[in-house]
Amino acid sequence: MSLREGHNEPSGYARLRIRVIAGLNLAKKDIFGASDPYVKGFLYNWCRRNYDSPCFQTKTIKKTLNPKWDEEFVINVNPRQHKLLFEVFDENRLTRDDFLGEVPIILAETTILHERSGIEIPPRDFILQPRSPRSRVKGHLRLYLAYISENEEEQETDSQSSESSQEVSNTSTNADWEVVELTPNESSRNSLPAGWEERIDLNGRTYYVDHSTRSTTWLRPDEMTSSGTPQQRQQEQEAAAVVFRNRHHVSQDDTIGENFEVIALDGSTVSVLEPLPTGSRRSHGDDEEPLPAGWNQSIAPNGRIFFIDHNSRITTWDDPRKKKSHSDGMSPCRSKQPLHDATGDTLGPLPAGWEERITDDSRIFYVDHATKTTQWEDPRLKKLGGPAMRYSIQYKKKYDNFRAKLRKPESVPNKFDIKVSRSNILEDSYRGIMAVKKPELLKTKLWIEFEGETGLDYAGVSKEWFYILSKEMFNPYYGLFEYSAIDDYTLQINPQSGLANEEHLSYFRFIGRICGMAVYHGRLIDAYFIRPFYKMMLHRHISLKDLESVDSEYFNSLQWILENQPDCLELTFSVDEDVFGDKKEVELKENGRDIKVTNENKSEYIQLIIKYRFSDRVKKQMLAFMEGFNDLIPQQLLTMFDPNELELLLAGLQDIDVNDWKAFTKYRGGEYNTNHPVVINFWKVVYLFNNEQRSRLLQFVTGTSRVPMNGFAELYGSNGHQPFTIEKWGTPADLPRAHTCFNRLDLPPYSTLEELRAKLLFAIENTEGFDGVD
Repeated sequence: MSLREGHNEPSGYARLRIRVIAGLNLAKKDIFGASDPYVKGFLYNWCRRNYDSPCFQTKTIKKTLNPKWDEEFVINVNPRQHKLLFEVFDENRLTRDDFLGEVPIILAETTILHERSGIEIPPRDFILQPRSPRSRVKGHLRLYLAYISENEEEQETDSQSSESSQEVSNTSTNADWEVVELTPNESSRNSLPAGWEERIDLNGRTYYVDHSTRSTTWLRPDEMTSSGTPQQRQQEQEAAAVVFRNRHHVSQDDTIGENFEVIALDGSTVSVLEPLPTGSRRSHGDDEEPLPAGWNQSIAPNGRIFFIDHNSRITTWDDPRKKKSHSDGMSPCRSKQPLHDATGDTLGPLPAGWEERITDDSRIFYVDHATKTTQWEDPRLKKLGGPAMRYSIQYKKKYDNFRAKLRKPESVPNKFDIKVSRSNILEDSYRGIMAVKKPELLKTKLWIEFEGETGLDYAGVSKEWFYILSKEMFNPYYGLFEYSAIDDYTLQINPQSGLANEEHLSYFRFIGRICGMAVYHGRLIDAYFIRPFYKMMLHRHISLKDLESVDSEYFNSLQWILENQPDCLELTFSVDEDVFGDKKEVELKENGRDIKVTNENKSEYIQLIIKYRFSDRVKKQMLAFMEGFNDLIPQQLLTMFDPNELELLLAGLQDIDVNDWKAFTKYRGGEYNTNHPVVINFWKVVYLFNNEQRSRLLQFVTGTSRVPMNGFAELYGSNGHQPFTIEKWGTPADLPRAHTCFNRLDLPPYSTLEELRAKLLFAIENTEGFDGVD
């Protein structure tokens, strides 16, 4: 297929052959089966900022995730102005077509060869990209791209010119290279006078450097007129140098080793101040020590001298040459490297009105000129603390009322012993819990013992048990639960769990008991379920809106049916269930396969679809789960919570607010306090951690990676309310240790920030087991 045939090609245009060959491993978007993919192509013009028509489109390939189109298109393109955009869609009769991914190709930045006789150009696989972070795409698009030569004479001329030189011949046989010959005009234009150089700045602008006078200009030297005597040009350079020394803003794009530009007022020339080589001296005194590499000196509008560090992109009032004299006696608690957040980026400049200073003993502190106060903590760390914790008085009242109404067991032993091995924790726990015929025993004090470990359980070991066991119970590998979507780690019951485990209902009752024990004993599980799961626990109605957070595409399809006439879709009150590749038709109501969906009964159809999707398919599993849960928590007490509060009651908060964490931390032993250098470094490390590392640290110290609903103020231990505690212990040669029963971290007095971070990460990532009282 050829587009724009019969038109004379404008200057700069070329004919491009496009062959859309195949799609590889595309994402599955259709809930009823495989996709029906097709490709649509567009040509975007950078200059006019619009899409040139016409676009081209392949045919639709039915029911496959690996379609093969093998369709060819020929279009006229301008490589300097055009971008190709290939979009892959899944044809959908219900709503708009589903997006499967796109491949943008900027012609000016992509190597595309010319078709030549005797040279085979292979196709290429391009990764399908999403439109937005919410788009779920995967797979590749296989394309053939090549420019078409004008005629056979051009091909013969190319082959003759390639044979004239052995070097050129060897180069042209490589399919990745192409020989381009300059015309006489282009060749002469590229030549510059002696001492001149052409460069491109960070914004893509071309400028010219005269190394003899150390100046630059926007105009080519062969296009410039006489700009005055050498004395006048020298005066212009000196004036520009004064402007440069007095400027008070440095762009973040400035880099070491590049010349600094000062644009003259007429917009035509630029004077350049090149950084002095390392070891050279400034012009205002031969006896002055040179600045370190990457540093520059400038003058603020008020006449005060300040210094610019291009290595870390910060400014300071302090002369780095004076700091150098203190470097040997620098406080061991000071970091010698620029601070980086969890993504590896530097923290950037200090907020407006703040200044960093150093005490006589080389400790860094910060001055807030707006409030005329000082502090040890870096003010830039606050923004890295995570989402702020919102305290809910209503939830607090509900929770206290809930705890007060929980009935304590009577006529039972003082504690319930469970002995498990870490390697077989699921089966050991299942046998121990399901062997209990009287659920009241599970309400007594838990005493967990890990095989081969000597830890004494004063709440710390049981918290570890709940954490590890919940990871095993909800692992999709066992077939009891599954993830609700490819890119979403919320859990839902697997409707095919009976095929994976014949005793699946007994396991669901066991999981219900574990969740009930976690709520009764004030522990948290490490799992989040879909919103309809919590509604089913509360016996509440599941609406169409609840489907949106689980499967947005399915929601859009049903929403379209609700808002439009569904007669054209020829739907019936039945659905196709895919069981490991086998199709099975399930009726939503009696004789549903014979009842068509119309405008009058579409609301009933949607309600039955939702009921089947979330309830009917997993009815037996949910009943078994609730039977085990209600063994410990009566249903009437559970109903005081809404679905959001029930989720927080079971699993707590996933995001950690370091500011709240720090505010409710205690320091034990009298040695450490909020202003101690080791404590300051500890919180600096926590601020720079990502949320996963913070969760691991919290799990290491408290036994759980979750935070209670109302934050660290409600952290509990073996004796009820137990805040996060830090105590000085050991020597710098020791690793940190934790007492999970008391939520206490024993932190040795490490001398540097780097050492503290390394030892802390090693401890939380490699520690397993208990020894002593926990």
